[in-house]
Amino acid sequence: MAIPAVSYSRDTPRGYPGMIATTEPHFITSMVVASGSADIPFGRGVIYGSVEDTVALPAAIGKFAGVAVVDRTIPAEQGEFYKVYDQISVMKNGSIWVTALVAVAQGDPVYMTLTGTFTNVSNSSANQLIENAEWATVTSTTNQIAKLRLGVTK
Repeated sequence: MAIPAVSYSRDTPRGYPGMIATTEPHFITSMVVASGSADIPFGRGVIYGSVEDTVALPAAIGKFAGVAVVDRTIPAEQGEFYKVYDQISVMKNGSIWVTALVAVAQGDPVYMTLTGTFTNVSNSSANQLIENAEWATVTSTTNQIAKLRLGVTK
């Protein structure tokens, strides 16, 4: 039997969307993806649903609930997202890896877009400020992985 060739990179990725970034204290709660919500990719911001203990991917500005934490128990054929009625882990406090839509700097404010993605760009009609949140890493261009810190006290 032939042994397959294996190749390893010397560089490991910083993280991936929805991955818990550090061992600093964090708070994650379990909720349910609301009826009528679009699929929620790992690392996206979510808003509270109209039914208690539910969240949804934003389609409009709403009350920020947290960031979807990756769940490696979801079957591979489902993809890297939560579906309607799935139990979802939502980070409310702590550090998590997300995709920054634009270049960000450490300490910049965090805004969530109408699709649950994150930026440092204020746009009152489309982006909502996430209170007590900041970017914890620096990126140099668009759509790079970045650490987002929730529950910052200043």
